[in-house]
Amino acid sequence: MEQWGLMKTDFNILIVGAVFQEIKAIIEKLIDVKKSNIGGRQVFLGKIFGQSVIIVQSGVGMINAAQAVTAVIEKMPVHLIINTGCAGAFLESGIEIGDIGIASQETDIHSGIEGSSPFDPIEQLPMPLIQTANKYYYGIYTVSHDYTQLAYEILSKEFISQNIHVKKVPFITVSTITTSLKRTNYLFTTYQAGMENMEGAGIAHVAILYNKPFIEIRAASNFVGVRDKKKWQLHKAFERSASAVFILLEKLIVEYSENEFYSF
Repeated sequence: MEQWGLMKTDFNILIVGAVFQEIKAIIEKLIDVKKSNIGGRQVFLGKIFGQSVIIVQSGVGMINAAQAVTAVIEKMPVHLIINTGCAGAFLESGIEIGDIGIASQETDIHSGIEGSSPFDPIEQLPMPLIQTANKYYYGIYTVSHDYTQLAYEILSKEFISQNIHVKKVPFITVSTITTSLKRTNYLFTTYQAGMENMEGAGIAHVAILYNKPFIEIRAASNFVGVRDKKKWQLHKAFERSASAVFILLEKLIVEYSENEFYSF
């Protein structure tokens, strides 16, 4: 069982979105909002249900996301990191456009040794990307088990009446958006992935280094595969991912907090 405590006056929940549209609706919920610049990133600080919250627009991609989160953590006390926004869903996973995905793990699919062809599985690196006291990480990153399970339970109950499915699935992080069915089938077969995104593994990497609990909640804007933007529903994904994060915050802060303190 993870052991972290959250005290409303001393710690912050950090919410990360790559583009402004992914975090706009959450920013609008902030009380006493202040704008700042940390590490060259636009940052919004305020409170939700009395809890201190930091929201940062990281920019697209793993490097941007890792740098943005590192800059905030180095400057301010952070308890929990939540990555949110839109993502591509793998049709085979059962996730539909507008559904909510919660990462059970994150994988940087580009870290490893290339096979003899582009569709051969990537082999594990001979050296770890991260070495902690009790685990080596080679590009597959853990998320906070307890917070992830709690988020799944809360959001599944909240969205069932709206006929919005919530699934806890492996996520993969890419540096190039997948646009072919052959590549899509390869990725799903190799990783059993539910969603494809461009930032999660970078944030998970930093979270492990700083020993911070991390969860990732996204809504599907499109299916991974042939790129047809006329079928994408970005606005729906932005709206639903932000709604999911806000609902989770409300439950965590109001219902799961006892005497302004809760721990996992």
